[in-house]
Amino acid sequence: MSMIPTQMSLSALMTTSLDQYQTQLGSLEQTLTTGENISQPSDSPTGVANLINVNASLSAYNQYQTNIKEGQTVASLANASMTQAVSIVQQISSVLVQAGGPGVTTANAQGLASQLQGLEQSLLGVANTTYLGQPIFAGTSGSTTAYTDSGGTVTYQGNGSAPQVAAAPGVELPTSLTDPFGATKTGGQGIFAAINSAISNLSPGGSISAAAGTDLSQVQTALTALENKAAEAGVNYDQFQVMSQQVTGAVTQATNEVGAIQNIDTAQLTTQYQQELNNYQVALYATSQLNQPTLAQYL
Repeated sequence: MSMIPTQMSLSALMTTSLDQYQTQLGSLEQTLTTGENISQPSDSPTGVANLINVNASLSAYNQYQTNIKEGQTVASLANASMTQAVSIVQQISSVLVQAGGPGVTTANAQGLASQLQGLEQSLLGVANTTYLGQPIFAGTSGSTTAYTDSGGTVTYQGNGSAPQVAAAPGVELPTSLTDPFGATKTGGQGIFAAINSAISNLSPGGSISAAAGTDLSQVQTALTALENKAAEAGVNYDQFQVMSQQVTGAVTQATNEVGAIQNIDTAQLTTQYQQELNNYQVALYATSQLNQPTLAQYL
């Protein structure tokens, strides 16, 4: 036997439907107001878990981006400094070539020696380039200077461990070079030793021919080594350039993923809200008609 719903049961059913529509409308209104799909964990436990993971990745890549920016600044400074150093040593080589020219007198030699002294001081200044008060070519030693000049002997004060920064998961990039001028702590060799030898030979009592021969050869050998170091500094800087682009892309992707999880589609949600509102209004009208008193109640 079929059951015919009574007016009272229909009224209760319609009232329940109205309550459901009101709840849905309230939820949609809150979402539209905040602009976020997830305002509390209960909104979407799965979405919250995904959001936590993506935000963790975004935070990590933001830190990598900060590391790269800082490291890239030092790498750029090291690259520029090495380029400048190569230029200075090329000038030193040219001075020594002049020393081998015809008719060079002792007075001429002294003038060339003075030029070399000025160029050496310029080179020493480049070798002791600092960033935020720290010498960039001293490694991780913590030394206040990379090179010291004592009595015409330049020695290295740093260590052999180049500073590095974390640029991506499992990727460490060196920001600079260690002792690129070859002035070891024990021997004081490298370009500075060759320059000081040339200065001595161009000074009174020295050998002009030795300055134009042996010393020039040593300077040119040191120049080749310096050019190789400059190329290495250039490679370091290029690595930061490439990694910066990759990490920026990763940050953008993670940011978009957060937005896809968290942010609403306003147009779609507005349409859904309007549909729910129409349904609610229809149900409200039907309920009002169902609950109107009739003469049958009193018969």
